[in-house]
Amino acid sequence: ATASAMSRRPLLRLTARVGLGVGESAARRTSAWPTSWHSCMQRCVAYIPDAAPSLMPARFATTTKTTVTALDLLKQSKNSSVHVAQEEEAVLTAMQRMCEENVGSLVVRDAQERVVGFITQRDLMRAVVQRGQMLEHAQEPVGWNVQVATIMTPSKDLVYLSPTDTLEAARSLMAISGKRHVPVISGSTLLGVINPKDIARFLHLSTSGEQSAKTDYVSTVMPRKGMPLGTRLHTHAHSTTDVGNACALVSAVCNLPHPAKEATGGEDAFLLGPHMIGVADGVGSWWEGGVDPATYARAMMHAARNSCSLMKLEKELHPQQVLLEAWHTLQRAGVIGSCTACLVALHPHRAELRAANVGDSGFIILRRNPSTSQSTLGTLDAMGAAKSRRQYHVAFRSPQQLRAFNTPYQLGRAPDDKGDGSVPDGRFETPHDASLTRVPVRSGDLLILATDGLFDNMAEDQVLDIIEAEHERAEPQLLAQRIAHRAKELSLDRDVDSPFALLAKDNDIMWGGGRPDDITVVVGRIVEYAANDKTPESFVAYAGPGEPPEALPQRPGVEEQ
Repeated sequence: ATASAMSRRPLLRLTARVGLGVGESAARRTSAWPTSWHSCMQRCVAYIPDAAPSLMPARFATTTKTTVTALDLLKQSKNSSVHVAQEEEAVLTAMQRMCEENVGSLVVRDAQERVVGFITQRDLMRAVVQRGQMLEHAQEPVGWNVQVATIMTPSKDLVYLSPTDTLEAARSLMAISGKRHVPVISGSTLLGVINPKDIARFLHLSTSGEQSAKTDYVSTVMPRKGMPLGTRLHTHAHSTTDVGNACALVSAVCNLPHPAKEATGGEDAFLLGPHMIGVADGVGSWWEGGVDPATYARAMMHAARNSCSLMKLEKELHPQQVLLEAWHTLQRAGVIGSCTACLVALHPHRAELRAANVGDSGFIILRRNPSTSQSTLGTLDAMGAAKSRRQYHVAFRSPQQLRAFNTPYQLGRAPDDKGDGSVPDGRFETPHDASLTRVPVRSGDLLILATDGLFDNMAEDQVLDIIEAEHERAEPQLLAQRIAHRAKELSLDRDVDSPFALLAKDNDIMWGGGRPDDITVVVGRIVEYAANDKTPESFVAYAGPGEPPEALPQRPGVEEQ
């Protein structure tokens, strides 16, 4: 790991060969297993995104005369056969099969040979990291080698391509869904699985012409093989590894309930803290069952606030960890309902944001167009800066998670769940399903975090209009109010189709104008402060609107504001 780039496959090979104690002596296991394996796998699971990079050169799209389809990609694939795991098999068996077949994914079948799910390298590593438990004095975790069926992505949640889908459609599906291995299905028959290597191979064969394998290797690989000795990571003035440029988050919120719910305060909730902010959106259909939809959302943000306060002595706050602790608190308390949730944290010593998002709330980062001396921070930042004629551009937008149109992922608990909360309810997601992101930022960036009431009614260009209409140093409170009130105006406009209406019509749903809803907008400004400035000794965080639900246990020692 110190001499070459760390990836998932070497870790899985090591796991499959050593076996983590399955059928081998303790002495052999201990000697064969590296001491730092667990931290390596944790970093791979947490920080290596599943989204594939854009692999198709722009020139290829303009010079190709025939349309390239998913079926064409399968025909050119080196691993065109489908590799299978049985749902009752153990995780270790699946690891060994991946290594033997040299593949990155397996289709899961049941006893009747029906396709019931899909597993990838990431799923297998997540099983070891999240399910494995380190016992006292143990050298390796136990309890991770469960059945494949318990860790797979079930077939109902899979994204797939049809044989006639284009290469461009395959790339877009991988980028937006965050999936690198995508099945190709014709009717009820699974033909194969496409991954980024298949796309890269097809493009290479299409552009290089006929030449020998030796010529390919000599001309393409050899000049680029072997990292120079003494290679170091590139750093610049706004590097996320530069601890000298610590940043702070100055934020404010505007919460506007649905016009018909002003008396109750609506069903959104929010969290404001020194280094972490968040929003939650209660699912309104709970009213039909006699449950207040606001209860779960408000409980989630209050519980997240308590978790933040208890973690105040740590160097940084991990949004998924905070969300997981808050979710467990609600599960133990038996709070009924569901909500979407998004938490965003600023690293106290680095110019970096971390986020965990479940559902269709989310955030965008707005950045001033860079000067000639400033570098861009990511693909979207570079594209936005190049195309924008404004003062600001969208440097990052968080991904969303939907089961279907207008059916977002959600955390929750149903009234008929009589358990103690330790076993997740399959009808809802858990914080382990959250979309995790890490984003470099720089001083002056604006963070717009909001529930879907904003994004369903207001396009990004309209948000930029408000930002640029105000003074560039306008207070976050003013910006949050301007954006939220404009979104409310647009939600009540029946004549101009909102982003939600346009998307609804694309899904054969007749909807016109805006979409009235609760609207919660948190605006945060990234500001830089000197490394020797003292950080606050106490952690002051605020969650609202309203008081926490009675069912939620209160933690002593949590400071109020």
